[in-house]
Amino acid sequence: MGRRTTMTVVAVGMLLVATGCGSTKGGTATPSTGAAGTSAATAALWDPCTQISDQVLRKVGVSPSTKRSGIAGVEEPGWKVCSWNNDDFTVGVFSTINTVEDFKRKTDNIDFKDTSVAGRQGVEHRMASDKFDEVCSLVFPASQGVVQILIRNRTSSTNVVAPCTRAETVASNLVPVFPR
Repeated sequence: MGRRTTMTVVAVGMLLVATGCGSTKGGTATPSTGAAGTSAATAALWDPCTQISDQVLRKVGVSPSTKRSGIAGVEEPGWKVCSWNNDDFTVGVFSTINTVEDFKRKTDNIDFKDTSVAGRQGVEHRMASDKFDEVCSLVFPASQGVVQILIRNRTSSTNVVAPCTRAETVASNLVPVFPR
């Protein structure tokens, strides 16, 4: 695995951990319970890896060839995860059965504020564990649960843009393709 690939895998893994959401499902995003219910709900999720076009990714400023599915290639129950990167930042798009309220209950998620991007209402938040101001998350409710955009600026970037400013710019291109 090359250095850039390793960094991307580590960044996406950290992003999933930072969101505070993993295989433990909270909320009432789906009426199913148990492993079989989570498995069926996961299979029905909108998949950012197949539903976001290369054209949209280029508008966002990331290379479609950097696509990574899951966390180090491993799918997480209750989630469909895809990420892309460039020299300045990584963008992760997370499709989940979790709800906005689940995100708000996670103690590491802080500084929630309502936002509107491309005519879609959502919630922006940051992570208390992000000591270097590199990460910002936008979550948008959907019938399946939530679709999340998570931006992680690269420490090595020479094009420093505040992560939430970058997230809003990226979201203006991605949100129109999200499910409702």
